[in-house]
Amino acid sequence: MVSSAQMGFNLQALLEQLSQDELSKFKFLITTASLAHELQKIPHKEVDKADGKQLAEILTSHCDSYWVEMASIQVFEKMHRMDLSQRAKDELREAALKSLNKRKPLSLGITRKEQPPLDVEEML
Repeated sequence: MVSSAQMGFNLQALLEQLSQDELSKFKFLITTASLAHELQKIPHKEVDKADGKQLAEILTSHCDSYWVEMASIQVFEKMHRMDLSQRAKDELREAALKSLNKRKPLSLGITRKEQPPLDVEEML
């Protein structure tokens, strides 16, 4: 799997924004997220004892990064932490644009004159 540093957003920093009660709620909700069978590989005692930093490392070392990203955003939204959900989406968008720009052939000479859409729905 990948380290939390290789994900599209900084999960550790987002989890550290949660209170102890919110972190407990996040742990519970992540186990109920779609495709939670990803978590069957993780000892539940580790998850229960983990702080935000440890939880980010556990999730990213045992689960597919795409699943962790999508499930985390889904959980932040269920917790009504739209600030963290939006921050994760913004970081994912920025990472995707950087990746796209790195892979763009120089011969195309394409330059963007307008700001990229701020919302995923606007991109579609």
